Amino acid sequence: MESEQVQDKIEVQPSAEGKVPDARHTSITGAMSRSWASFRRGLSLTVEFARRLDPLSATGNVSGKREIFLLFFIPVLCFCGVLTAAWLAGVAYAPGCNSASNFIANLFFQPTRDSTCRFVPFLSDVPMIILSITSPFAFVAYRLLRRRLASLFNALKSTGLLLNSHESTSKISGGIERLERVVDLSPVRWIGIFSASVAMTTWLYWRNLREGDLFNTLATTAADGSTNTAQLRDSWWANYHHHPLLAALCVFIGSIGVMYALRAGWLYLRLGFVLWATRKTTPEDLPIHYVPRWQDKSYGWSPVTGVLMLVYVSTINFGISMVSVFDMLRNEKWTLAVAGAFTLLGIVSNLTIIWTSIHRILAAHSAVGVRLRKELSDRTAPPTLTPEEAFFARQELATWRRIPVASFVGSAIKILPGLYALVQFARILFT
Repeated sequence: MESEQVQDKIEVQPSAEGKVPDARHTSITGAMSRSWASFRRGLSLTVEFARRLDPLSATGNVSGKREIFLLFFIPVLCFCGVLTAAWLAGVAYAPGCNSASNFIANLFFQPTRDSTCRFVPFLSDVPMIILSITSPFAFVAYRLLRRRLASLFNALKSTGLLLNSHESTSKISGGIERLERVVDLSPVRWIGIFSASVAMTTWLYWRNLREGDLFNTLATTAADGSTNTAQLRDSWWANYHHHPLLAALCVFIGSIGVMYALRAGWLYLRLGFVLWATRKTTPEDLPIHYVPRWQDKSYGWSPVTGVLMLVYVSTINFGISMVSVFDMLRNEKWTLAVAGAFTLLGIVSNLTIIWTSIHRILAAHSAVGVRLRKELSDRTAPPTLTPEEAFFARQELATWRRIPVASFVGSAIKILPGLYALVQFARILFT
């Protein structure tokens, strides 16, 4: 009782300005400071997590298992992030649209079903679903390809394919270093290319919102012939009028994909220049050595075939992304024509680089086989192989593969997705 009386007599002291502190204001300020501290800790953990996932931040060679993990995990993580944001906004899913089921039916060349959509959620926007996966895939594939190229010289030496004593070895090392310097971006150029990517993505977003074919596909036709296309366009999950944060997220992810598609295109262009500049180099001039299959299943060429496989996978990813863009802009013929020309140029140039590289690998591999047969049959020349190496070399020459790959079946399976993507690309472009 006495404590309550004492408490009632306590007077709140005014502040220096003569105002009484507001308890509510103090609690809000404390909550804001705690939220800011939590945000900073979360941002720091996110940056550290991204740094650990970045292929170029690791030391040494990136293992094949880690490459596969990064190529699948980061795109899936991005897709789940967009899906979560749409779910929190209440625009992740709506029954009756049949967009995803119709997309799967198209993949297997099956008839589609009518839509009864009242609004367009994220899971019914198949082009955006694809781009939410292919955009981060382009980022990861580019970074892995850069790391493969940076470590290519040391990887070829570790397999035993390159001879350290040959004078051309230093030229190869210097050429790779010059390529790395050319494709690197200064901060100013990085900001410039990212700004251009944001502008291009914003333009694509705007054209999709105004003229996107998705809304016509999901629209229903009433008895009087009218459609609800305008209603679907207004209720699109990424419409900036109603969901500005989702629209910004959509543009940001698309900008990442455009940026690394442009950077990959510049890298492939420089690789093309290298192949053109060395077109007169004969296989006999290359400092390559015989590598037994027990040491490397691809006769020492596995680092090079790994680079080519990443280029091939990036080309497939680029083609799938452009198929999504075609599907969005199907109503605009001139935009479709420009995008089609851009896509054909990118795919044809990438496949040309791959085919030219494979042709040179086959020629060099054949030259190694001819040189090995000549060395084993010439008894007068000083031997460069030990008796054990010569014994295994004679056995391998009996089953010498013209194509230096570990498995023909595995290589064929890796090519099939690209052929299927080409079929789908033709269907979207000509139907």
